Amino acid sequence: MPAAQAVELFPGRRVGSGYSVLVVAELGQNHNGSLALACRMIEAAAAAGAEAVKFCKRNLEHDLAAPLRNRRYDSPHSFGATYGQHRAHLELSIEEHRLLQQVAHGWDVPYFATACDPPSVEQLESLNVPCYKVASRDLTNDPLLHELARTGKPLILSTGMDGPREIAHAVELVTAYHDQVVLLHCVSAYPTPYAEMNLRAVGFLQREFGLPVGLSDHTLGTPVAVAAVALGAVLVEKHFTLDRRLRGRDHACSLEPHHFARMVEEIRRVELALGRAEKRVPPSVQSSRWRLQRTVVARCPIPAGTRLQEHMLCLKSAGRGVPWSQRHRLLGRTVRRDIPPDEPILVQDVA
Repeated sequence: MPAAQAVELFPGRRVGSGYSVLVVAELGQNHNGSLALACRMIEAAAAAGAEAVKFCKRNLEHDLAAPLRNRRYDSPHSFGATYGQHRAHLELSIEEHRLLQQVAHGWDVPYFATACDPPSVEQLESLNVPCYKVASRDLTNDPLLHELARTGKPLILSTGMDGPREIAHAVELVTAYHDQVVLLHCVSAYPTPYAEMNLRAVGFLQREFGLPVGLSDHTLGTPVAVAAVALGAVLVEKHFTLDRRLRGRDHACSLEPHHFARMVEEIRRVELALGRAEKRVPPSVQSSRWRLQRTVVARCPIPAGTRLQEHMLCLKSAGRGVPWSQRHRLLGRTVRRDIPPDEPILVQDVA
């Protein structure tokens, strides 16, 4: 299958084969309902090398059924007595999101969001966000997918809770409107055990759907995100926090700024190391190759006037000379000078 076309997620920033990996700081709701904390997170993420920041927007009446909203939520991570109160505490208003967008632009990083319901799409459209992420739970949420696809904005579809059938359903629905789609391999476990990560799914999704594929990573640390780049991921999204000890489910599997910066650095190094799908000898190897490769030397003393025969020759690292594959340029010819053992025999040494 030919390489998927690149998708322009932000003005002037494409993701896909041949483009630098886009690194996104997933801020989500790690702001814990605090606008001030969210602003500090944007600043820290930008300083750590994030190329974009992502938040989440919900309308709780459309997002949660009444029984779930009213259910008691007794958890160390709870911000309210019921699950609805907990979620309400974590929700920022659209005016606050507008301010976060301005803060992000001030740090020269794009802002975008996961829209969890049609009312949130309408609100985020008022911010003219450049693209949307779709949570994996919503790949079968046809009303939301239609609402998002109708905006004409690029969509990033997470696949953390989905198999090929659900992914195919969402891709078919969205691509009836446009083809600006990026898939994210993901496992919706917080944190994700390494044994369940199945990074080879990045290649599977690329082959199966012919779309750019990235990774939304919930594992601990940075190795999985970096390995995904080596396997062809074009986008890496990682949860970001200022302090992993903060209350909230996502903080523990998030990266603090110094770890996020290290991940970005490792991703960029891997990108440099990947190179192109060809085998060549780089300039840095040429000096070693010249010094260490084996060339034809005299096996024994060879007086001037001797007609060279193969039994007089052997191969050793000599730092210069004729490779064995070119020995026909020497055999049967007469040496012009006395050549001692181990001396390289050069083309100019024979007549």
